[in-house]
Amino acid sequence: MWDRAVDGRILRFHLGGLNNQNLLMVDEETGSWWQQVTGECLFGPLKGKRLRRIRSDEVTLATWRAERPDSSAVKFEPRYLTEYPDSDWEKRIASLPANSTGPIPPRELVIGVERDGVAAAYPLAALREKSPVNALLGARPVLLLVAPDGNSVRCFIRPTAQDFYRRVEDGALIDGATGSVWNFAGKAISGPMAGQSLESIQTTKDFWFNWQNYHPASTLRIRGL
Repeated sequence: MWDRAVDGRILRFHLGGLNNQNLLMVDEETGSWWQQVTGECLFGPLKGKRLRRIRSDEVTLATWRAERPDSSAVKFEPRYLTEYPDSDWEKRIASLPANSTGPIPPRELVIGVERDGVAAAYPLAALREKSPVNALLGARPVLLLVAPDGNSVRCFIRPTAQDFYRRVEDGALIDGATGSVWNFAGKAISGPMAGQSLESIQTTKDFWFNWQNYHPASTLRIRGL
């Protein structure tokens, strides 16, 4: 999710094309072309500008509503559907060659995280099997959680030397240091840490080849999960 304000002007975007199999957006105000995955303007009067990323979550509506019952949801209006051209770009992209290095297929879904210039990717399939995952992003301890739906993933900064695990008898998320119980939102709901929350880190669900293309220094974490 990106902030549409650039230099005090609100821009309106539409699909322009593809670059390295990633969407290009065109703003109607200046005709500039922007890379969807990075928010960078590649061509046009605003070349070199970057959109500001807004912290966002890719979770199920049920998860979102349970945590934020007063929030609203965007709904497509049928009367505007004609303004969106029909496109089979997803099918066409799937047929294009994708190059990457590493032990997993180029189009395998990964969860990418980045903080303070350090980037890492975790195969979604591996996270589903091992969640919760106590990991390091550089020297920073992090915690990756997969919701019961198997597709919603969150990452949090983990207190130093504090590992998390699932309690066998009920599957509750427990921290080994205090025995407190935590939820998917990263908040302690009982125990000595009750009421405290972990700081979240933005995650990006992407194909491995695309994440690696725009994060060439990223590590791929498989072993140790």
